[in-house]
Parts: sequence; structure tokens; C-alpha cells
Amino acid sequence: MSPAAVPSSRAPSPRTVARRRRGRAARRWLWRGRWLLVAVCCGIAAASTVQALRPAPPPTRSVVVPVHELAAGVAVAATDLQVVAVPNDLAPDEALVDPSDAVGRVPAVTLAAGLPLSASLMAGGEVAALAPDGTVVVPVRLDDATAVLLRAGDHVDLVSTAPAEGGAVYLARRALVLPAGSRAIDDGGPPGLLGGATRAAPAAVTLLAVAPAEAPGLSAASGAGTLAAVLVP
Repeated sequence: MSPAAVPSSRAPSPRTVARRRRGRAARRWLWRGRWLLVAVCCGIAAASTVQALRPAPPPTRSVVVPVHELAAGVAVAATDLQVVAVPNDLAPDEALVDPSDAVGRVPAVTLAAGLPLSASLMAGGEVAALAPDGTVVVPVRLDDATAVLLRAGDHVDLVSTAPAEGGAVYLARRALVLPAGSRAIDDGGPPGLLGGATRAAPAAVTLLAVAPAEAPGLSAASGAGTLAAVLVP
């Protein structure tokens, strides 16, 4: 036999042996972890499918909302408001988008935090904005003879005409007549009531700016028809 035909008996190098061992170890690891690998691939596929099928987020609008509950009859400050994005379906068509449109206005009813504000929810704000800082607006019924004499900017003391020990009771001092002035409102019933027998003449209603502490008693006396006004300098 010729020397070229004799098989080589040279042992493999240490580098080759190490490479073979790493290959066998990798194959064993892949075989043992094949189910884990399958699970990972299935998870990736499922996540991709869910992401593809997920509906697009609904369109939104930026609207003005209260950061906390707004009390009825209290003027709104800039710190009471924030602008947030809400789904179009939850935003009224007339929703306010600029906080300055709500600052100084007065909610007609108590408003919950996060409720999109609209002009209809801030009814009366234009009148309240004309009142001096620190005052609230109260509508009162005065007799026609007094109401026709009042002009915007006049000051009046409001006195209770209900019987009281010690004489007349002052309910408000130097109340300011607002530019809205006096107006006649036919409510179809006696003073202080909504409905009832037909009135012979409409009730005179005047909008006044008074101190917050004076408002409850003044409103109650006006509703009971026990109120008189005195023009003061």
C-alpha cells in the first residue's frame, strides 16, 4: 500500500475539539428548550395579531374642564380650570376650548370635576362678570315704583319689611345695581312662586351685586315678597 493511501492518524487540534463540544452543547440546549422556543414564537405571533386587530384610538378634542367641583353661583378662576383631550363623542359641540372664555363666569349649577364646560352650563356669566370682585349677583323683586327709578351703578340698602322686633332689618348695604338693570318678568303666579294664578302685573326683577354673606337672606326675603329698597349715595 502506498504511503498516500494510509489514513491519517493525527489527532484533532484542541480548538477543533472545543468547537465540536460547543456545537453539541448548543444542539442539546436547543432540543431541550424547543418547547420554550415554540412558546416564545407563538407569543410574538399572537401579540402581533392583537396589535394588528386593535382598533385605532377614537378622535379627540381639547376642551376646558374643572380641576375640582365648581359651586353654583361662584365665579370661576383660572386655577379652577385645565384643558384636556376627550373623545369627540363625550365633548359637546359648544364645549369651551379656551380657559379665558370661562374665567370670571358663574356656573348656573354645581359642576363636577372633569366635565367639559359649555356656555349653557355657565349661564349668567356675562352679568356676574360685571359685578365687583368679592360680590355675588342676586335677582330681587322690588315694587314697580322703586324699580323704575333704579339705574345701573346706583347703590341701595335692602330692608326686610317683615314684622320684626326693634324695627326694620337691613339685609344688604350699598348693593350695586348691575347694568342689566331692572326687568319685568311675568312668572304667572304670586311673588316668590313659579306658577299659580295669573298675575295682574309682572314682577319687577333687579340684579344686584352684594356681599356673599348677604345673599341667602336677601334671596329668601325677595322670594317671600318682604323686601324694600332705599337709594343711598
